[in-house]
Amino acid sequence: MRVELVDIEDVKEEWQTAHRVKALAVNGRSPALDALADWKKNQRADYKKIVKALRLAAANDRVLNENHVKWSPDQGVGEMRAHRGHARLFFFYTEDEEEIVVCTNAYWKAKPSRAEQDTEFRRCAQFKRIYRTCWCR
Repeated sequence: MRVELVDIEDVKEEWQTAHRVKALAVNGRSPALDALADWKKNQRADYKKIVKALRLAAANDRVLNENHVKWSPDQGVGEMRAHRGHARLFFFYTEDEEEIVVCTNAYWKAKPSRAEQDTEFRRCAQFKRIYRTCWCR
């Protein structure tokens, strides 16, 4: 299994003062990058809000404002939110010397569905386990 961290197109280097922000790709595929590309093309308002959340994550120790980030209470993963929008981008922080915000998967919250959202939190936690198991520098 090939695991790598890849750049996110609209995340600027100068934003990344507290953390680097990357997308996780497994065997060349990144659900986070796929969703971001789709939102950029088809859901521009939500895309801009997610980029704002990415910028906050890059520049701050931790984002605690629930308008922008919601945390899974037991899995150590979070959900970046397009405030008052539908786009959700799941992520976790690495715990090595240089902390990185790792974006893993996404969700379009069209209607309230706690079960689907919980599934995406679990999926992010699985990506986190894959990262920890396979990541080699």
